[in-house]
Amino acid sequence: MQFGKAARNWIGPLALGLTLGLAHEGAAQSSPTDIFVAEEDNTQEVFEPLRGFTGYGMTMGVIGMHGAEVTKRSQIRPVLQGDFRYRFSDHWIGKGEFGFGWNGFDARADTVLAITYGTLGAEREFHNLLGLTLRLGAGGGMYRWNYKNLGKSVRDPITHRFYRGFVPGGYVGLEGERRLTRHVTTTVALQNHYIFTASDRYERLFDENIGAWTARLGVHYHFSPYEGIIWERKINRKIQMTSGKADK
Repeated sequence: MQFGKAARNWIGPLALGLTLGLAHEGAAQSSPTDIFVAEEDNTQEVFEPLRGFTGYGMTMGVIGMHGAEVTKRSQIRPVLQGDFRYRFSDHWIGKGEFGFGWNGFDARADTVLAITYGTLGAEREFHNLLGLTLRLGAGGGMYRWNYKNLGKSVRDPITHRFYRGFVPGGYVGLEGERRLTRHVTTTVALQNHYIFTASDRYERLFDENIGAWTARLGVHYHFSPYEGIIWERKINRKIQMTSGKADK
C-alpha cells in the first residue's frame, strides 16, 4: 500500500518532466541548427572625397584660332597641355595649366601661328550629368605667340619687326570630370582663350587680338600632400546572412 501510494506521488512530477522534455526537443528541431556568413565580391564602389588633394595630369586635343584677319581659314591642329590642380573643397578647384599648340593656313603654305602658354585659374562645380561632375572656370596668364614660315619668324614688311611676342591673356571654360579609381580621374574640357596680340608695332598683321578654342581629353592622378602617394589593394565585400539545417 505504501509502495502504491509512493508511486502515485511520483506520477505527476514524472509526467510534467516528460512533457517539458518533449516540448524542448520539438523547439530545438524547429530552430536553425547553423548560422553562417557568406562573403561575396561587391562590384559597387563609393569613393572618398578628394578635397585637400593635389593632382597632376596631361590633356590632349585640338586647337582652332579665330577673331582676327590673320586667323581666317586657319586649320585645326593638335594641342598638348599639362595640368596641375588643387582641390580646396568639394566644389572649388584651383588650376595651373601649361600648353602648346599651333594652326596652319589653307592659303599660306608652310606658315604657322604657334602658341605657348601658362595660366592660373579656378573652377566651380555646378551640376552632375551622366556620371560627370560639371564645372565652370576662368583664369588668366601669359602667352608666347610666333608667326613663322618654314620655321623662321616672319617680319612686318613696313616696320620690319618680327611677328612674335610675349603677351597677357585669359580664358573661360567648361570641364566634365569622372572618377575612375580613388586617385585617378578623367576629364573632358572646352576652353576659349583671349590673347592680346594687338600692337602698334605692326602695320599689316596683328593689329587685332586673337582667340583660340581648345577641346581636350585628359587623365589626372591625385594624392594627399600630407600622406604622399598611397598604393592600395582594393578589397570590397558584402555580408549575407543565411540560415537553415546543415547538410540539407
